[in-house]
Amino acid sequence: MSPQRNGPGAGSRQNPFWLSYVDLMTALFLIMLVLFVLSYRRFQERENQLRVQLRQLQLIQRLESSVQQLMSDKTLFRYEPRFRRYTLARDIQFQGGQWDLRRPSQSLPPAQAAASLTYLRQTGRALRSLVDSLLARKRHDPALREVSYVLLIQGSASNLQDARAPRYDTYAYTSYENWGYILSYQRAKALHDFWRQERIADFDAPRYHGLLELALAGNGYGGVGRYNSRKRNLRVTNAEEKRNQRFLIQIIPKIGQVK
Repeated sequence: MSPQRNGPGAGSRQNPFWLSYVDLMTALFLIMLVLFVLSYRRFQERENQLRVQLRQLQLIQRLESSVQQLMSDKTLFRYEPRFRRYTLARDIQFQGGQWDLRRPSQSLPPAQAAASLTYLRQTGRALRSLVDSLLARKRHDPALREVSYVLLIQGSASNLQDARAPRYDTYAYTSYENWGYILSYQRAKALHDFWRQERIADFDAPRYHGLLELALAGNGYGGVGRYNSRKRNLRVTNAEEKRNQRFLIQIIPKIGQVK
């Protein structure tokens, strides 16, 4: 009979616990290693996303700051920080239910009506200068290659209590509410047409297509930031409502892929 061996090998064969334990610990180590690598990669991806978002935010703030600097002439533009938009510094008084800028309200003296058109020419030149400046910056700054803008010219209409039927429906075959949208849009279009006819600016010209998307809009009798939002008596209502015959200007940056 061969002698009995008491070495380590013999103990392992008699009790497989340590072999199973080593295998288990090795498997757990590999699992933890894989989880660590995956977590690290996801952390890097998230970190890269946050860096891109930070660069986008910094670029947007830079663009908004440059627009504010270029539209800093308070005699032409008025900034409304609550709504982050610009309005023309002067209110435009239209003939009731009309949109022809060359035929202003009959209540305006001829000299005041002429001054109103002069003011609109000045704002058109200032806005063209701003757009030309943004175009030059985009051409010379590689960081702005993927940047474009939406130029929104928005008209507004005054909801005068004495302008309802039958006055408005003598030339509009629609409801009073719809007529407000039509009228305010036509006023926005009339402003752009005025600048183009005066050879001041055409913001829909092909030279601007890589930089600018022109949007003409009308908010009817609604929209935020209107005058006279709380109705009082008829006389005060109409006096304040006429101030809603104005133009809103928004220049909205669009950021492409930031590398």
